[in-house]
Amino acid sequence: MKENSYFEAKAAAKAAAKQDTYFVKAGKWIVDNQEGWTLALLALIHGYDRVFAGGTSSFIHLQHRIPGDPEGRYYRGSRDVYFVLHWTLVFTYIRVVLMSRLLEPFARWYGVKSAHKLTRFGEQGWQAIYYTISNSVGFYVMYNGPHWMNSRSFWEGYPEGHRQMSALMKTYYLVQMGFWFQQIFVLLIEEHRKDFVPMLTHHIITCNLLGWSLYMNFTRIGNAILCCMDFSDIFLPCTKCLRYLKMEKPAVIGFIIFLLSWIYTRHYIYIKIMLSIIYEPQQYISKDMWDPAKGAYYNANVQLAFTILLGVLQLLLIYWLVLLLRIVYGFAFLGNLEDNRSDSEDDGDDQENICVQNSANMDGDGDNNRKRTLIPKKKAE
Repeated sequence: MKENSYFEAKAAAKAAAKQDTYFVKAGKWIVDNQEGWTLALLALIHGYDRVFAGGTSSFIHLQHRIPGDPEGRYYRGSRDVYFVLHWTLVFTYIRVVLMSRLLEPFARWYGVKSAHKLTRFGEQGWQAIYYTISNSVGFYVMYNGPHWMNSRSFWEGYPEGHRQMSALMKTYYLVQMGFWFQQIFVLLIEEHRKDFVPMLTHHIITCNLLGWSLYMNFTRIGNAILCCMDFSDIFLPCTKCLRYLKMEKPAVIGFIIFLLSWIYTRHYIYIKIMLSIIYEPQQYISKDMWDPAKGAYYNANVQLAFTILLGVLQLLLIYWLVLLLRIVYGFAFLGNLEDNRSDSEDDGDDQENICVQNSANMDGDGDNNRKRTLIPKKKAE
């Protein structure tokens, strides 16, 4: 069957757009103009903080500082939600700016011509940057806390010493929550991969674990788990970026490092933390320590709930480990280092996308709009 020309495809897309509901159009506008509306909202928030709030806005500044505390520590509180929402906006803005103005132009300069791969390089490059920073900060927080390589401190003295957080610990935790809420938004707007449902489940469980551990003053455990999860996430996006740049040998080395770090941190260390949650609390906390006025939220039901959530998360990690081992098998016996969670990324379908991208730019569309206005090549019937 003869393929549609670019102009026929563009006309068909315009005709389909006319049939979109207002809700669909609003959703497309939000996706296509992320840089604009996030920048506008951030400008409003920071303008309000400077002009009306006198530099004390809950969106920008930590709240619930402990009066008279010599270390300047903080409690968690209801106004923390504004800080989290602010960072969700910040990450949405930073992500789209880094992708469109730094990462994708670099990949294009390096020789990547596929529009799809340019976008994927930007997405993976952003993740590599974020996880490198977040993991470094997370390890710094843990190293300077009592829970560095010491699972007993997850429980000793609870809740005193646990509900009081340093400014760095609280900022780190709330910023992480903002990132993971933003990740749910990204997952919903991006092209869905084969493991969309497991990934969405992972993100929802992560947000629940972060929220409840903060509320119940178990941030030391949360810090340790975040470090376990973030560490291997540095290497996977780096490996994918190397593949998009056709640097196959470094990509293989990166994948090996990623796989080994995944198994060690996300299974061995992670399960050790789970075992601590199951067996260690009884040694340091009474079986029923429920006193919200003192920040104590521990009993058998809480222990069971956290164990179940972490257990489901571990099952998802095992599922992804199986897929990773399939990649190892494919590379060892077929010579193909391909992420089988993703749709095909062959160059064969990209030529028309590049044409549409260039024509869209000639029509005056910005870089940010380009990401979501590509018209895919029509498959031959």
